[in-house]
Parts: sequence; structure tokens; C-alpha cells
Amino acid sequence: MATIDSSVKMATTDLDLKRDVILEAKGIDKEFNGVYVLKDIEFDLKPGEIHSLVGENGAGKSTFIKILSGVHKPSAGEIILNGQSVSFDNVGQSEKAGIRTVHQEINLVPYFSVYENIFIGAEKKKKLAGLPYTDDREMRKAARGVIKRLGIDFDVDTPAILLNASMKRIVEISKVLVHNPNIIIFDEPTTSLGEEERERLLKIIKSLKNSGLSIIYISHNLEEIMDISDRITVFRDGRKIDTMNVEEASVEKIVSMMIGQKSYSNYQRECSYCHEDIYLEAENLYTDKLKNISFKLRKGEILGIAGVVGAGKTEIAKAIFGLDPIYKGRIKVMGNEYEPSPQNAIDNGIALVPEERQAEGLIPSYCVSKNTTLTYLNKWCKGWVVDRKEEIKVTEEYIRKLSIKTTGPNQIIRFLSGGNQQKVILSRWLNGNFDIGIFDEPTKGIDIKAKEDIYILLDNLAKAGKSIMMLSSYLPELMCLCDRIIVVNEGSIVGQFNPKEKDAEKKIMAAMLGGEV
Repeated sequence: MATIDSSVKMATTDLDLKRDVILEAKGIDKEFNGVYVLKDIEFDLKPGEIHSLVGENGAGKSTFIKILSGVHKPSAGEIILNGQSVSFDNVGQSEKAGIRTVHQEINLVPYFSVYENIFIGAEKKKKLAGLPYTDDREMRKAARGVIKRLGIDFDVDTPAILLNASMKRIVEISKVLVHNPNIIIFDEPTTSLGEEERERLLKIIKSLKNSGLSIIYISHNLEEIMDISDRITVFRDGRKIDTMNVEEASVEKIVSMMIGQKSYSNYQRECSYCHEDIYLEAENLYTDKLKNISFKLRKGEILGIAGVVGAGKTEIAKAIFGLDPIYKGRIKVMGNEYEPSPQNAIDNGIALVPEERQAEGLIPSYCVSKNTTLTYLNKWCKGWVVDRKEEIKVTEEYIRKLSIKTTGPNQIIRFLSGGNQQKVILSRWLNGNFDIGIFDEPTKGIDIKAKEDIYILLDNLAKAGKSIMMLSSYLPELMCLCDRIIVVNEGSIVGQFNPKEKDAEKKIMAAMLGGEV
């Protein structure tokens, strides 16, 4: 693996290297609508180090990174860069100051070439007869140079759509590197990569550090954190808990700091309604993402599927509902063989509340009533015509049942809060009387009261004999709701736990983060 040699000029200067820190955050607060998501954050980054940032979902990592990247301005506190106080009004100002981010999401134009993607938005220009034109030759040359010095060799004219996940990630890093930053933020860069691809990428990141770059590294994989870091900072509930050298750290110590002694939720189920009857059985499922997934779901059970973002939770839901093709394995519903497809799922009493409600669960320009009756539309039809009176009647019934805050059935749904939009999606399935409910991150982005309403609803569904799968990266809600918790990591089931057993939360968190079970 080649490292970046001296011919690639970095923005880090001799003066920077003499300083103890290149970046320092002092007393950073951030509040939204009176709610603090960051409080009194202290953080520093040294020249030529990898400083990792870890914490549960909602701990404040993303908000902090967005402040450093110029997406958000802090409500209080100071950022010091190269010894000078700075304030970023936008991403462009942060990038101009030498801070660049490699985001978790791959953001390439599929039919653009590698070099075009590397320079997109920052194309090199020349003039001919006073007229500007894109200098493709110079961009190809620069792209080859950066990629070669990362230890990779492939044709920069290759369309991005033909690259595998690892090569796409290399292009994302190259997009940052051509601008000669002195600080790079890596946000979950190894998500969706295989083991060999992961190892290659980690070596590349280490080589960037060895070239003098300062790196902030975010990952849910603690073994990866232990391998790559010089120092580790733990966030919990919007506060910094501790910073330690990697020699002082262990997976157990980090997990303990992430969880703390906090009470997970004010809401706790009073009893379980789980029966022996098996409503859903998955055997040895394989998809593009999943590997050998097997589990059973019983009548009246709330089964938790835990995992960090990208672990494979959503892919389990999509495989069962027929949205992702299954290459191997089988599924049984009520003891009968089941061929996954959305229509078969509905016909077999399976409901899916998707994670991305805006993109996959709602029609934002439709009113509340149209979104409520969408799945079982034939129930409200007389011939080919929708019975509007009946549609309004059932919508008003669920507005009352679920305490949906809306001006009425005719209100356009995009104007509702996130929690009330989620309740509309739930009402859509409730009016169809499903037997198996798959809820993917059902409380994502909604307030505390709406969360508790949904917890109570799920408990009542289980009490009524429904089988519930709750997929979540937020461990506290799984601990307070579920009869059983299965942990998924990198597309495989890595453990099964009783949430009431001793130290269950620490064991589950360790499994979610790639540690030993």
C-alpha cells in the first residue's frame, strides 16, 4: 500500500506541525427550538492524528460535525483553527479553511466518469480565444495522480456506475483530497463494505494520517475504532464524557461510557403477551446485503431487531415485504410457504411502516384521508369510485383513536409534524387488520410524547395478538418494549438477547458495535 508522497502538497504547514493542536472546540452548545442537543463540548485535534468520535445514535456526533463543517452555527462556544478563532456561515467557508468531509452516503453521478465525479463543482478551466472551456486533460492527470498515491490504479474514464462499493469510496476520498485539506472528517466510511474492502480503506486512511493530515473519524464499529485511532472521545446525550488515548481504551470501557447509568425510558411494558404460535419464520435468507438470516416471530411477541445504521435491519424488512430480492432461503407465514412481494405481503396480513416515511411512506401532497386509506383503497370504493364519505369517516375515527393533531381529514399531510405523520402511516395499516407488523425506526425524528404514544400502540397491538417486529438503532426503546432482541451486524445475526437479563444493554451494545458477544 503506497502512501501519499511529497509530490501531493498538503495544506498542513511546518507551523501547524509545531502546534499542539490544529483544531479546538471550546464550550460548544447547540440548541434547536429551546432543546439543547450539544452542551459544553470540548474537543481538540492534533496535527497528523486520527481522533475518533463515538456515541450512540442521538449522542450529538452528527450535530458537532455539522458545526465544524459549516452546516450549523453553534449557539455558544468557540472554534479555534490554526490558533485563530473562526466562525463558519456555510460549508464553503469551512472547506476554504481546510476542513473537508467524506460522508457516509456515496454521492456520485452514476454515468459521469471517475475524474468528472472527482472534480464535479470544481472543474478546472482554460480559455481558448477568450472563451472558457473545461480542461479535461488536466483533470484526468490530477485524478490519476491522487488515486495512484492512494495505492490504487484504475481507469479514471470509467463511469461511476461500474465501480464496486470500495472503489466508489476511493473516489469520494479523492474528491476531498484534490483540494489539499489539512483536516478530513470521515463519517462511517466503511458502512456496506466487505471485510477485504474495509481493510483496504483503513490502510488508506492510515496512510493519509502518515502524510500529515489530521483526521476526525466516526464509526459504530468499535474494533475498527481501536485499530485506527490515536485518541477516542465519547459523546453521550449531547455531552462529552471523556477523551482517552487508544492505549487506555477497551471495547468494554467505551460501551460503558456510551451507556452510562441512565434510565432508558420512562415507559416500560407491564407484561408480555407472547404465545407459542409462530406467525413468521425466516430460514437462511440471503440477499445482496443479508447473509444467512434465520429467526422466528411468535404471536403477541414484540421482537426487536437491533443494529447500527447500515447493519442490515432495513434490508430484513424489505426482504420480507418483497422489496429486495431473496437469492436463497425461504419464508413461512402462519406455517405456509410465502413468496415475498408487496401484494402478497398485504394479502398475507403483513404491514410495513418504513424508516424513511417522507420518501417511502407518504404522498406529501395528498391530504390526511388519502394517505390513511391508500393501502386498502378497495375497501372504500364503490365500483371504480372512492366513497369519499366513508374515507372521511374512517380517517376521523383514527384521528380520534391515535390523537392525531391535524385540522382534519382534508389537511395536506406534509404540514403535519413528524410524529403525526407517523401516526397517519400507522392508521393506514390498522384499518386493514394486519397480523404481522414490521416497524422500521418507528420513532425516528419525533418528539417524546409521540414516541410514548407509539410505544403504547405497539404494546396494545401485541396484546391483541399481533406479531410485531421493531427495527431500531436506538437501543433504549428496544430495551423498554421488546420480549426478545436480535442483533444484526454487517448483514448477519450476531446475537440474541433477553432484555431483562443482567447487563443486557452492555452486551447488546457491544454486539451492535462489532465487539465480542
